[in-house]
This record gives sequence, C-alpha cells and structure tokens, in this order.
Amino acid sequence: MTPETAHTLAAIATIIDKLGALPIGTLLIVVVFGPWVFTFIMERAHEKRITAMETMYRSNVKLVEAYAKLADGLNDVITLNTAKWSEAIDKIDMNQYCPQARVKKVRMEDVDG
Repeated sequence: MTPETAHTLAAIATIIDKLGALPIGTLLIVVVFGPWVFTFIMERAHEKRITAMETMYRSNVKLVEAYAKLADGLNDVITLNTAKWSEAIDKIDMNQYCPQARVKKVRMEDVDG
C-alpha cells in the first residue's frame, strides 16, 4: 500500500468518525433495501391494475350476455314481423276483403264443359 492510499484511507476514516455512522448506514440501507421497497410498491400498483382489468372484463361479459338476450328477443320480433307482413301482402294480393274487388269463386259445376 502506497503512502497516498494509506493517507486517503485515514482521511476517510477521520470523516466517518466525525460524521458518525448514521449517514453511511442510511446510505447503505437505501442502496440495499431501496430496490426491494420500490419493487414491492410497483408490484402492489400492478396488482391493483390487474384487479381493475379483471373487473372490467367481468363487466364486459355481463354486458355481452345481456346483449345476447336482447338480440334473441329481437330475432323473435323480426321473424314474427316478417311472417305477419307476408300474410298482409298475401291478403292484399288476393284482395278478398274489398266487396267491389272480390274475386268471384268459380265452382266446377258452373264451368261448361
């Protein structure tokens, strides 16, 4: 060990002796345990985000199920509406409800032949 190195170590020891062990101990604790504390805090924040996302997905599933029920009901209404309009169109084409435009039914006995 050179005299300069010994003198530097002595100067550092003197500074530590005058300051006490508190600043160095605090620095050591921050360096050693700081990353662990930061990781724990970030993990808790991430866990809260994951929980919120899970709640959002569960709400979306309920929304989709409700929409599926609504769509099934709407399908029944559309089918019934189409059937009734088909009946209405058939009745309009036959026009059997208007006495002036009613088609006279021909019986087989009335046909010459």
